[in-house]
Amino acid sequence: MTTTDTTDEKAAIRPLRADAERNRLRIIAAARELFAGRGLEVTLDDVAAHAGVGIGTVYRRFDNRDQLIEGVFVEHLHDVTTRLTAALESPDTWNGVVTLFTYVGESMAGDRGLASVMMRIDHTAPAIETAKLAMTSLIEQVHRRGVDEGVLRPEIERTDFFAFFTMLSAIADVTQSTAPGTWRRYLELMLDSIRADGHRQPLATPALTDAQIRQAQAARCQTR
Repeated sequence: MTTTDTTDEKAAIRPLRADAERNRLRIIAAARELFAGRGLEVTLDDVAAHAGVGIGTVYRRFDNRDQLIEGVFVEHLHDVTTRLTAALESPDTWNGVVTLFTYVGESMAGDRGLASVMMRIDHTAPAIETAKLAMTSLIEQVHRRGVDEGVLRPEIERTDFFAFFTMLSAIADVTQSTAPGTWRRYLELMLDSIRADGHRQPLATPALTDAQIRQAQAARCQTR
């Protein structure tokens, strides 16, 4: 086989690989939308129809719904990893931290099925553990850079990021149906609490009213 023949074959293969990746991302995006709107019990046929692909295309990527749920979470971890990389590359360290925390809040508020996915999946699955290791390494770098440059309080530990992200997820999940965007108030308070210079920004997001708290509590009881 000539070099030209080999090159031609590789050129012919690349578009197929790109198409397969586009289909995978379409399937995952469709699944996330359905999980958010209808819960995790949707079928692979539902996902295929929503993604605009054949059911065979879905089964080539995911053997069953649990694998698809795992795939959705792994893709979320990859998204967070991308944001962590952007935070490291930002010339303004504090702005990088703010952008990262804001993204986490926005993703949890905008994808209400994600909390259910996190409860359902096996966190020890190899793909998830690999993605988490990459994410943890980048969190370590963001944390160390923030402390070394005097942006984050020195008492802040890398493992605190897990708690911060969990808190944002929880408040977004509880309030999104009754008081959308409330999580931003607690993001503002969180950021004020971790910055080293003690500077306080005026709170731009209003607190929950008593009525909104009652509505949030009632909505939470209905989902149990």
